[in-house]
Parts: sequence; structure tokens; C-alpha cells
Amino acid sequence: MKKLLILMSALALMILSCGNSGSGSKSSDGAGTGSKKYRIGITQIASHPALDSAREGFKDAFKEAGIEADFDEKNANGETANANLIANNFVSSKEDLIFAIATNAAQPASQATNEIPVVFSAITDPQAAGILKDNVTGVSDRMDVKQQIELLLKLNPNIKNLGVIYNSSEQNSKIQVEDLKKAAKELGINVVEKSIVQANEIPQAADSLVREADAVYLPTDNLVASVVSLITEKATTAKKIVFGGEAAHVKGGALITQGVSYYEIGKEAGKMAIDILKNGKKPNEIKFKTMPLNEIVVNAKTLAALGISLPEDVKSKAKLVQ
Repeated sequence: MKKLLILMSALALMILSCGNSGSGSKSSDGAGTGSKKYRIGITQIASHPALDSAREGFKDAFKEAGIEADFDEKNANGETANANLIANNFVSSKEDLIFAIATNAAQPASQATNEIPVVFSAITDPQAAGILKDNVTGVSDRMDVKQQIELLLKLNPNIKNLGVIYNSSEQNSKIQVEDLKKAAKELGINVVEKSIVQANEIPQAADSLVREADAVYLPTDNLVASVVSLITEKATTAKKIVFGGEAAHVKGGALITQGVSYYEIGKEAGKMAIDILKNGKKPNEIKFKTMPLNEIVVNAKTLAALGISLPEDVKSKAKLVQ
């Protein structure tokens, strides 16, 4: 009996030893395949369709590449203090990589670590945002605004005053407005600016903008995106075209966009992350990039409400959504 108890104890110790092997590693082998399973922290400043699409595109890049990853997804709910806490927690937990969506999420991530790779998306000017370091790269959402205005002029060549509403406390938005003013000047158009810093200021600003402008341009602004339908309803009632910076604006009632796909931005960022994790590239070996303007998207309901006929060269390229 004593020998049996000794034998059973020895077996138990062997089982425990096998079960604990490799537990100190922060990355694990995937499901018996021998491939590494990466731990990736995703920090997102807030939820709205564009940023959500970037997150899904990033994750799909890993899925399509057949690379296993545990995604720890955190949302700062629009609070910079939360974004700071999330970034510091990801550093403390020694994630393999941090994916940061939007400037106010990427800045804390960049400041929190010089070691963990950080890949960003949905940032208009990463250099001005001060996030470019040896361990940081990603995909910018900066667009060719002149090309967008030229498309708008095809719909209404009589536009002389182009309105824009934006959050003046958001660096991305201020840069887009500067790009807009530069492009508009080249095309002989005056820009009417209305800046806000909180959502309850938008109704009054939108009313004023619709009165003063011939058409409205919406930048890819997080605050504006959260209440886009309010702006588009006022403009459509006044028979004014709203040109959206991206497709989510059109789904929210803007007439048209030719912007960037945030899903594709996220997917491209995912490919960069794979290059870093799987292929051993360093972030400073991968230059941050922008994406070309994608397809033209038109809101069919808004088109009917405005009574506009699309030019044939626009109609042939446009994708209609409800």
C-alpha cells in the first residue's frame, strides 16, 4: 500500500510538471499546430462605424493569413484618461503588439512604451500628432481633398461657399480643414468654417452653416460622426448637398462620398502587424502609409430628396446605398 501511494504521488507530480511547462511565456503555441499565438492589445478611442470597421479589418488580416491571436479589445469611450490607462495596462501585461485606433488612442500608446511595437490607424497626420518613433508605424486616413471637391463640383458647378463643421479640439479635424481650405482656394471656392467642441453645439452650428453655405463638407471627425444624421437632415431639408469624408457619413444621410475605406485601412495595418510579429520586421523598417480614395458611394434616398441627377461619368462608378 505504501509503495502504491508513493507511485501515485510521483505520477501526480509528473502531471503537474507537464501542465505547467511553458506557462511563463506570454505568447503560446496555437492549438497543437506549433505556430505561435500572439497577444495583441487593441485600444480604440470611441465607438462609431469608421473606427469599428478599422478594428474588424485589422482582425480579419490575421484571420485571412491563418495567424492565431488573442485580441484584448478596449474602448476608451472618448476619454483620454481611459486611453492612458488602457495603454499602460497593455504595457504592464507585456502584449506582443498594440493596435491603436485614432489619434487620442495612439498618443498614449506611443508614450507608454519604447519596446512594444505599436501600429496605428485612422490618424490624419501622425507626424503632427507626435507619435512617430522607432517602435511605431501604421496607416493614415489622410485623403486627397481636392479630388473630393472636384467630384462635388460635378454635381453642382455653382458652389461658391463650401461649409465645414468640425471639432476644433481634434487635431485630425484641424488638419483636414487646413487641407480643405488649401484645395478650395485652388478651385476658387470660399470655405465657411463652423467649429465646435461638444455635441450640444452642433444643432446651432449646423443651422448657421446650412444658411451660409451652398454645400457642406464633413471631415472624418469623431464628434461629427456621432451626430452625422442631425447635420444631414438639416442640409437635405434646405436642399443642400452634404459631401461626406467617408462611407459612414453617406449611411448617415450625406449624399455622396469618395473617401477611404476604414476597413481596408485596418486590414493594411493588420498586414503591417503581421510583418512585425511573424516576419521579424521592425516598425521603423515599415514606413507609415496613406490609402487611395476608393469607390464613390451615393445615398439613394438623399439623392431622391434633393432631386439631383448624377452625371453619367459619376453614375457609372457610383455604388448606391439606402
